[in-house]
Order: sequence, then structure tokens, then C-alpha cells
Amino acid sequence: MRTGVVIGAIGIALFCVPGGGTAVAARGAGVRSCGADPASGLGVLAGKRVTCGVARQVAAACTKVWHGARGGAEVRAAGARWTCGERRGNPDPYQACVEVKGSGRVVTLSS
Repeated sequence: MRTGVVIGAIGIALFCVPGGGTAVAARGAGVRSCGADPASGLGVLAGKRVTCGVARQVAAACTKVWHGARGGAEVRAAGARWTCGERRGNPDPYQACVEVKGSGRVVTLSS
């Protein structure tokens, strides 16, 4: 049930990443739960065209470097560069990582 609420909350969110293009995580666009990141305890959600294995690698890389910096962080995971940062949620903020090359691949970390 909690996963459904989280997915619904990000269902119409628009992620904007400077230099990385944009990606829309829309309801029914293949967003799925991939369990929790062991280091942070945050739930990992894989967007369209992202396998759960890749999503967990990106989440782990983000967790290692994330320090709440406003500018976010760039990480390398699963053979790609990802820009990660905090996004406004309703009601709680969450972290989103978007592949830098503009493919529209998104990984979300949420409580």
C-alpha cells in the first residue's frame, strides 16, 4: 500500500535536471518498486527503461555521495552518469537521479 502511495505521489512529477534533459514519470509508465536501499533505508523506484538492478546500483552510488547539497550530485553507476538531487514531493521531499545523456531514465529514492 505504501509503495502505491509513493508511486501515485510521483506519478505526475516532472524532473528537470540542468544539462541532463527532462524525464516524466507518469502513472502507468512502468514505474516500479525495487525494494529498499540497504545503506539509507529509502525505497528505490525504477522508472521506464530502468531495470531494478540498475536502479539499486544508482541508489547505492547516490547514497554514498549524497550530503543534502542543494546542487545535487553526479554519480557513475551501471555504465552511465546520473545527476541526483532532492525534489519537492507532496508532502515529503525525495531524491531523483536522471541519466545525464538525456535518455529519460529516472531512479527515485523515497521514504
